[in-house]
Amino acid sequence: MKNKNLISIWAPLLLSLCLAIPAAAADLAQVKAAGQVGELMNGLLGLVKPDAPEDVKALVNSINAQRLAEYRRIAAKNGVAAEEVAKLTAQKVINQTPAGQFVETPSGWQQR
Repeated sequence: MKNKNLISIWAPLLLSLCLAIPAAAADLAQVKAAGQVGELMNGLLGLVKPDAPEDVKALVNSINAQRLAEYRRIAAKNGVAAEEVAKLTAQKVINQTPAGQFVETPSGWQQR
């Protein structure tokens, strides 16, 4: 009986998380394609233009919080600094950024 109650509680939660993640991914792809958001050299997202709409800022903050949590988790598991994980991830993500999107360089934002 307890297992049935747990399933009834967790199933909707898991379903909502599964549905929310693709929506955030689609939104991120849209704002990147629009040139509002780019990849930073520290493994986080950045606003290409600081006057971005509030919903874009909220999306960036949400995704950055998720990324930081994941960097910390991976770092703890491997006994390295979270900053090291973030930097390595940034290099990979920046190298895979499609043409037309923005990445941070030592001299500022650059469109691929």
